Amino acid sequence: MKARLKIVHTESHCQWGGQEMRIFNESRWMSQRGHHIVIIAPKDSVIYEKARQESWEIYDVSFNELGMPKDFFRMRRLLKKIQPDVLNTHGNIDSKVVLAAAAGLGIPCVIRSRHSTPRIKDLWYNRILYRKLSHYIFTSAQFVKEQIVRDLGVSENKVFSLPSGFFIPSDLPEHEEARKALTAELSLNPDTRFIGFVGRLSSEKGLPFLIEAFFKIKDIFPGYHLALIGKGDMRQRLEQQVGKYGIRDRVHFLGYRDNPWIYFRAYDCFMLVSSKYEAAAQVIQQAMYARCPVVGTDAGGIPDIIIHKETGLLVPPDNSEQLAEAILQTLENPDAAKHRAEKAFRYVCNNHTIDMMGERILGLYERLLS
Repeated sequence: MKARLKIVHTESHCQWGGQEMRIFNESRWMSQRGHHIVIIAPKDSVIYEKARQESWEIYDVSFNELGMPKDFFRMRRLLKKIQPDVLNTHGNIDSKVVLAAAAGLGIPCVIRSRHSTPRIKDLWYNRILYRKLSHYIFTSAQFVKEQIVRDLGVSENKVFSLPSGFFIPSDLPEHEEARKALTAELSLNPDTRFIGFVGRLSSEKGLPFLIEAFFKIKDIFPGYHLALIGKGDMRQRLEQQVGKYGIRDRVHFLGYRDNPWIYFRAYDCFMLVSSKYEAAAQVIQQAMYARCPVVGTDAGGIPDIIIHKETGLLVPPDNSEQLAEAILQTLENPDAAKHRAEKAFRYVCNNHTIDMMGERILGLYERLLS
C-alpha cells in the first residue's frame, strides 16, 4: 500500500448529523497521518464548509435528483482528474451518481458506506450498486451489515461493520462546573439539575416520547429540567407539545452547539430514545466518555454500545412509560448509575476512540489495496 493515499469522500446531505460527523472525523484522522483528503459535496452543505476550513481539496457537486445526469458527467471528469486510491460514497443520491460514474475507471478501492438503518429494498438498482459497482461496503453497525448480506445477497466477505470513533477532548470540565455553567446560560437557579439530549430534532429520534416521559416524572424531581441540544424540523412540534403539557419553564431548546462536551458533563442522565434508524450513535460514545449515565432505546445500533444494566439502561422504543421508569431508576440510584457510567467510560476507551476506528480502516485499506 502507498504511504500516502488519495482518499475521496462524497456526500449529498447538507445537514450536520452523525453520518457527516463520521466522514469529517475519519478524514481529519487520515489527514493528520499524511493522507490526501478530497471532499465532494454540495457547496451549501456543512461538511463542504468544514472541509474548506481544514484546507482539504474540495469540489462542489449539487447531488440533487433533478441534476443527476449533469452530476454524472461532472463526477466522471473529476474522478479522471483526481485518480483516487480510495473512493467512498456515503449518501443515497451521491452513491447512485458516483458509483456509476466510477465504473470502468480503474479506481483500486471503491466503497459504499451505509450509515442509516432503514432496510434497503431488493430492487435491481440496489443490487447493482451494492453487488457490482462497489468493491466493498462499510456499515456503522453490525445489524446493518446483516441486513445487506441477507436482503441483497451481498457476499459477507465484502461487507465490514466499522463503528464510528470520536476524538478525545483535550480537557473536560468537572460535572458541577459544567452543570453550573448551564444553569447560568439558562438563567436558572444554581441548584438546577439536568436530563438531556444532543442530536438532530427529527422524527426518528423519538423525542415526543422523551418529553412525555419527562412530564410523567417532573413532580417527583421538581429540581430537574430537560435540555435539548440540536436543531431540526421537529422543533416547532416539540415546542407545541411542551406548551400543551405546561412545562415550558422546565424544557429548554438550546439549538445547535458545535462543542457538545460541556453538556454531556452537565447532565445527570443522557437520553437517546430513537424510534428507528439509529446506526452509529456517536453521541452515546461521547456521553459515555464524559462519564454521563446513559439511557437508550433497543433500536438500530444502540444495543451495540449500551449493554443493559452494564454500561447503561435500554428500554423499548416509543414507550414513554418505560422511559420514565429508566429515568427514575437512574436518578433515584446515583451510585448504581455512576458505576454503569464508569464501566461505559472504560468500554468506549477500549473500543470506540478515533484512533481505534482509524487504525481499523487503515488496516482494511492495506488489505483491500494489496
